[in-house]
Amino acid sequence: MASVNDPSPLGGETQAGPPMPVAPPPEGAPPEPRARRVPSTWLKWIALGLTLALWPAFKLALGPQSELRVRFAKVGWGLTGQLTTASRGGPPESRPLTEEDLTQVLEDGIPEGLQEVRIPLPRDSRRAELTLWKMEDRPILEVTWVPLRGTVLSGPGVRPLPFEDALNPDGSRTVRVDRLRPGPWNVDTADLLFAGVTWALAWLLLAARRGEGRAAAFARRQGRWARYAVAPLVAWALWWLAFFPGILSYDPLIQWLQLRTGQFEDWHPAFHTAYLWLIGGPFDSLAAVGLAQVALFAALLGKALEELEQWRVPAWARWAVVAWVSLSPAVSINVIAAWKDAPFTAACLGTVWVLLRTERRGRLDRASAVALGVFLLCLTLLRHNGVVISVPLLATCAWRYSKDRARRTAALVVVGGVLLVRGPLYSAANVAPPPPELTQVLLLHRLGVVANAPDLTPEEARVLSSLMPLEEWRARYDCGSVARIIFGSPLDRPGLKGRAMELLGLLWEHAKRHPEAMLQHQLCVTRYAWDPVLSALYIGPFNGKGNTVDPNRVGVKPHSWLPGLRPLLEDFALGTYAQVGWPRATFWQPAPSVYLCLAAWLVLAWRRRGLAVLIIFQAIVLNHLAWLLLSPNPDLRFLFPTVLSAPLLLAFALAPGGGVYGPHQVDSSNVAA
Repeated sequence: MASVNDPSPLGGETQAGPPMPVAPPPEGAPPEPRARRVPSTWLKWIALGLTLALWPAFKLALGPQSELRVRFAKVGWGLTGQLTTASRGGPPESRPLTEEDLTQVLEDGIPEGLQEVRIPLPRDSRRAELTLWKMEDRPILEVTWVPLRGTVLSGPGVRPLPFEDALNPDGSRTVRVDRLRPGPWNVDTADLLFAGVTWALAWLLLAARRGEGRAAAFARRQGRWARYAVAPLVAWALWWLAFFPGILSYDPLIQWLQLRTGQFEDWHPAFHTAYLWLIGGPFDSLAAVGLAQVALFAALLGKALEELEQWRVPAWARWAVVAWVSLSPAVSINVIAAWKDAPFTAACLGTVWVLLRTERRGRLDRASAVALGVFLLCLTLLRHNGVVISVPLLATCAWRYSKDRARRTAALVVVGGVLLVRGPLYSAANVAPPPPELTQVLLLHRLGVVANAPDLTPEEARVLSSLMPLEEWRARYDCGSVARIIFGSPLDRPGLKGRAMELLGLLWEHAKRHPEAMLQHQLCVTRYAWDPVLSALYIGPFNGKGNTVDPNRVGVKPHSWLPGLRPLLEDFALGTYAQVGWPRATFWQPAPSVYLCLAAWLVLAWRRRGLAVLIIFQAIVLNHLAWLLLSPNPDLRFLFPTVLSAPLLLAFALAPGGGVYGPHQVDSSNVAA
């Protein structure tokens, strides 16, 4: 039987029936031209030649500056100084050191009592001379040169360098390093990554065009989804290069410090900490996380759009999705951010892709079940509230695909993975449980409502005062954010342990007396999720002058690869964010995406005359409902799944028949030849 996916010459659907005979070409007609095929081995060598030709430009012209790291005994004052560098064949260049240059790093494996300054150097520097003032009794103990593109695999870059330390009559100290030893021979992990990816892509592109054999067949099969991934990949990579090492807020920087010290706490999910180590560890940099996510999101988006093509979504709608996600600053900064919400959103997008394919085929096969189980496992472990998304979706799939044995595979992957990670793996890593101020964060926020009530009872005053003075409760309460109650406050954190039920009972009694106050609080803290214009919103750590890295003690600083593009992107992002009205609503506020999703769902429900097919986007809906109930702060990253999926859902609503493929129809890709 012909697939409903095969279009007729007139644009309709073909009917089942015997194949039409094909007329032979007329006698004497010239043969049709055929592209000449090239053996795969030849194409491998051609791709290798292209890689080697491009590598010198990548090595010498692209990438952040190197760092000169100087270690000495801890000082209690701000430092000043001057740097002179010389490159091969060029005159020496001097500049005064800025406050950012001389930021004192006290963590990142530095022994107690010592500190380090990390000063940017041009990539082609061969010699350096550093002068620091007021350093009479602080001799220099160690000097290293580190390229920020990745860990050095050869050469002396990560080992202490020979240096001269001279004390000057004015109390300053001059450090001279005669051999920094940078150069093409000093291979780092960025070089290996560039060579591997460039060679593989060049080979696959050549094979898809002219090759023969298995590699060529594989490349041609992947071409359908890869074409949708190219534009987002390039756009997001430009944001990553401009804001290298990415969007690094307080949370991933604390997790990076935990990786350096080996002391893990489940305040920030330890599963996500392991994810940061798996990607950033080989490069010794969180920058690798943003780049990996660029590739991951581009691939998942391409696969989802390939499925929409199978559902016969119009081409203009599919390419409109590509254009929107490529140009949206809200999507771009979240893709390159190292916080846990980025891989969480990728897992949500993965469920959309798998369920689109499953619904189109009409059955859940084993490969799809494994993929679905992995995505649901990530949803469960990447956030503490992820279980409220993964468990209902797993139950829905078990009901929807009750006739498919593979559904047990998905359940086994999720349950077995959670037991393995939270059991022996967390125990082996000595992961400390989350502190009570995190597990009771929603209670604490709402206790601020109780503290500000005009008819506070003596019992309520006693309980609240046992945790923090009433004056502090009232001064620190902000209906839009719990941050001031948790951070920097005199809250008795140990006193919270074991009191969750007591505090919940107190809150319940107050809610019965003042339901209007609790409703007002809930509307305030979730305003960003439903108000398209007039609501506070945190978009990320834009600290000015291209700095998207929060202050930290591990020495992570911004080092743009594209300093000319960075101010343009920053001005566009902050300019649209600052304009309250349609610019901010269009580019940043998640509420318009919410209403677009709702409109698309209504269209699908009306055209489908049923809701079964809408389980495809169930993870997105559950995530939004969860934050309508559990939101502690107005963060854009919480609703990133909604922002990213809104154009996909709108495009899906344009599929012929309202996205109806038939409850159990199998497309031609499942039929053996």
